[in-house]
Amino acid sequence: MLAEEKQIGKIIKGIGGFYYVKPQSSEEIVECKARGVLRHQKIVPTVGDEVVIQSDNPGEWTIESIEPRKNIFTRPPVANVDIGLIVFSMTSPKPNLLLLDKLLISSEIQNVEPLICFTKKDLVSSEEEEVLRKIYSKTPYNLFFFSDADLDTMDRIAHEISCKTAFMAGPSGVGKSTMANNLCSNQIMETGPLSKKLKSGKHTTRHVELLKMRSGGFLLDTPGFSSYKLSEYIKAEELREYFPEFARGECRFKSCLHQGEPGCQISEDLKTGKISQTRYDHYLYLLEEIKKEQR
Repeated sequence: MLAEEKQIGKIIKGIGGFYYVKPQSSEEIVECKARGVLRHQKIVPTVGDEVVIQSDNPGEWTIESIEPRKNIFTRPPVANVDIGLIVFSMTSPKPNLLLLDKLLISSEIQNVEPLICFTKKDLVSSEEEEVLRKIYSKTPYNLFFFSDADLDTMDRIAHEISCKTAFMAGPSGVGKSTMANNLCSNQIMETGPLSKKLKSGKHTTRHVELLKMRSGGFLLDTPGFSSYKLSEYIKAEELREYFPEFARGECRFKSCLHQGEPGCQISEDLKTGKISQTRYDHYLYLLEEIKKEQR
């Protein structure tokens, strides 16, 4: 790339005040520093940011400006995430569906499209799979059941998230690292013992990085996303909006919270099996939790 040339690119890593940007027009990663004006404006470049970079001298690049963000997370710090891979195993450990639903809501609050991925399919019966399928097939979310050896389903997931920026969320021991290494076939994400060994070092520094996926796009290298306190982001009466299978505007009262009020359409949909009892029970539990925390 030529000096004095402006480029648009994505920050894929940041360490010690240096930012590593992949320009749209090149596979070359360039090292940048942020322009002083950004520091004065207290704008901190973040991994995932779309930025305008410029070179005034050969080999020296600066971040001139940051494009408007779609979203931004603080733990870990990353911006412009499109897809959330919500990964749970079907057994060992058994899926905590309340946590799963919290992660779905957390994703939607941040304008991230969730994909539900159930691993270890080879370790459960078809009946156990059907129970989970019935709960989540009533939602609009894409649903994947697979085992480590099921490369066809992994290819479908790779195709679904191609050219997007994705993160992973879910408990430990469900196969997130194995899945990530499949999606980023030319790179390695930390797995089990190695990860523990690295993190046990006193002076180990962890940085956030985007790994290039084989189908295009980027995957966050830290499978450390978790759900947060919903009460910090939404009010109790807004929770129903984050259960997309719930009917909108069909209850007798506009203010209906779907707690058995007269003329509640959700009560009718429960009776006919249009929505899952499990999901509804989680809705009621989270509704009370938010109310309690906001008192």
